[in-house]
Amino acid sequence: MQGLLPTRQPLEPLPYPVYFVRYDPELCTRLAHVTEMPAFEEFYNHQRGASSSWIVQTYLQLKCRGLDVRLVPSYVPGGICIVAREELRDSRLFIDLPFKSYLVVCQQDRPRPEVCEQRVVQNPLNILDDQDHFIPHWAQPDIRPRNLSRGARVENLVFKGRWYYLPEPFKSSEFIARLNSLGFNLRTYADHEVDCNDWGDYTEADVVLAIRNSPQAYLSLKPASKLVNAWFAGCPALLGAEPAFQMLRQSELDYIEIATPDNVVNALKQLRDQPNRYQAMVENGWQRTDEFAPDKISQLWRDLLAGAIAEGYERWLDQPFIWKSVGRPLQFVVRSIKHLHTSRRFYAEMTWD
Repeated sequence: MQGLLPTRQPLEPLPYPVYFVRYDPELCTRLAHVTEMPAFEEFYNHQRGASSSWIVQTYLQLKCRGLDVRLVPSYVPGGICIVAREELRDSRLFIDLPFKSYLVVCQQDRPRPEVCEQRVVQNPLNILDDQDHFIPHWAQPDIRPRNLSRGARVENLVFKGRWYYLPEPFKSSEFIARLNSLGFNLRTYADHEVDCNDWGDYTEADVVLAIRNSPQAYLSLKPASKLVNAWFAGCPALLGAEPAFQMLRQSELDYIEIATPDNVVNALKQLRDQPNRYQAMVENGWQRTDEFAPDKISQLWRDLLAGAIAEGYERWLDQPFIWKSVGRPLQFVVRSIKHLHTSRRFYAEMTWD
């Protein structure tokens, strides 16, 4: 299993410097001259997890491969600036004036950004025009894989995620008691009781459970991270019917789709009774991790930055003076109105059961 080993293959240079925007001056200063990937806890902020992954981790992976990228606390006028949607603050649009930069926004699982030149999306369903680009989410970098000495044992079912997303039937005392009576264990905790470092620890895990109590529109924004992390961890996964999972599925060895507690119980029994199938799913997962190795994702980022984004940036630089001085501000006002309307509509329509 090679997946997360830090090979850090050097990449071809970028034609222009790229600025990754993170509103954290201290972090930007501390990571300015890194040559090796720091420990996960040194750059990950649980309260700003998406920008930690999309902005800080991308910057670090590319920086450590020799590319001219910088982590900055504010937009750089005239430069290519990449920011996470969660940090593109609606209340600050007319203060920060991001239109002065060539703005690229990582959409995450948020409302579609409308004030940018190009977008990076984490789910192919979010590609709506030729300015949208899909790049897979990074695998969690601090994964501690399942202990191989556990063999094909099926006892511990783990849920790695936020408590409120897990549907009530899957965390009820009745369901947990039923699992225990069959020799299975499931431990779930409220968010305030969870150390996020636990999310990367699969050493005693046997099977991963991932199902969300979320609207379908929201699921269409989510990446396949739970599945990819399970592959890297060496654990079979029981997953809800999410588009990102389904688009990655190539065979029945990739994961088992579930919708009810009964589905979970039946799947656990099958995996326990068929150790060969269990091991086949583990080995298949290890093979699939090659598609999501840091070197592969870094190459995709480099190619996007040197390709479509650099080409768009050159066209932006070549715009007439009158457009730069008058057209861009007016365009920004129009885009901002659409951006704010899209955001309000998104949250109004995003209702949970």
